[in-house]
Amino acid sequence: MVICIVIDLIDCLTNGSVMTARRFADGLRQKGHEVRLVAVGADGENDCNVDERYVPILTEVSARSQIKFGKFNEEKVRKAFTGADIVHFIFPFKLEKKCKKLADEMHIPTTAAFHVQPENISYNAHLEKIKPFNTFIYYWFKKTFYKDFDRIHCPTAFIAQQLSDHGYKGELYVISNGYDPAFVPPAQKPVNDKFEVVMTGRLAPEKNQQVIIKAIAKSKHKEDIRLTLLGNGAQKKNLQKLALKLGVDVSFDFLPKEKLIERLQKSDLYVHSATVEIEAIACIEAIACGLVPVIAESSLSATKQFALGPLSLFKDNDEDDLARKMDYWYEHPSERAAASGRYATFAKKFSLSESISLAEQMFADEISDYNAKKDNAEEPSRRFFYSAR
Repeated sequence: MVICIVIDLIDCLTNGSVMTARRFADGLRQKGHEVRLVAVGADGENDCNVDERYVPILTEVSARSQIKFGKFNEEKVRKAFTGADIVHFIFPFKLEKKCKKLADEMHIPTTAAFHVQPENISYNAHLEKIKPFNTFIYYWFKKTFYKDFDRIHCPTAFIAQQLSDHGYKGELYVISNGYDPAFVPPAQKPVNDKFEVVMTGRLAPEKNQQVIIKAIAKSKHKEDIRLTLLGNGAQKKNLQKLALKLGVDVSFDFLPKEKLIERLQKSDLYVHSATVEIEAIACIEAIACGLVPVIAESSLSATKQFALGPLSLFKDNDEDDLARKMDYWYEHPSERAAASGRYATFAKKFSLSESISLAEQMFADEISDYNAKKDNAEEPSRRFFYSAR
């Protein structure tokens, strides 16, 4: 198949959706498909590199969350779409809307993914307590974009249920974004001078990393714990100030894949504190490396699906409960070692190869149905023509 993927940006390696799209494109290419990216920063031979679109105020705010908006260029996009079997959309923004209209005009089948959780928007706009705002965003995305698709890719059953609850009518395909097979347990676990706790993710309000710092401050083993937060974002200075105030040993870093794997393999415990999360490939990568997780049990997060027991969950935004869970795993190294193997095996359910196979089926379903509808639409005119003769 020739598959076009439209996403506003592809050159920001600290954005989870971008990394998902890059991984997805690479996986499809490895299966023999031709993949063309339409995005800011697209640099492949058959890709379509669009300019960045400036939106007053929103551009500055979004930049703090590593988001850029692409500017539609019909000539360039039409060239990328020519000969495509299907166009797949990652975001529901202006570039995607215009590209969807063009794909329809060119009679190319289309599918869309749901990666932008409305709560991500409300948390960054400091409107998280206004529930009608999130309901409106679900409605707005549906009315202006997703209503035009028969098939929607949902990374988790959690977000599929959210879409169903908000009246989305397309067929919902639950397909994990999939993790890179390079994330594996270490051949031998190192012995660290401190108990190494790690989390991967943007330093953003909805990721709630401050609860980890507060929990370590309340831990019985505070002096023996080192926290590493892997990611960039607007909350970095606030988190640094909080750690300094509470006397918690915290370091910040952003690592390329090989170094990230090495860092995860050397760590002792993974904490995922996000209150809002559609899936969290970062958590899957950690457990694939054999790390036992402790995950926020939030009603707005799908990540809790990766917990294999209550000791891997803590009450959302509750530093006391998190401190108790971290202390338990610190004090029970043999149980942690046994759980490590179970988690590494469990992670294989979310392999990229399995996700790519399911996505191929979704694309094939859409192409087949689209062609069948086109044939049925043409049939009456053929019958009329013959009857006229």
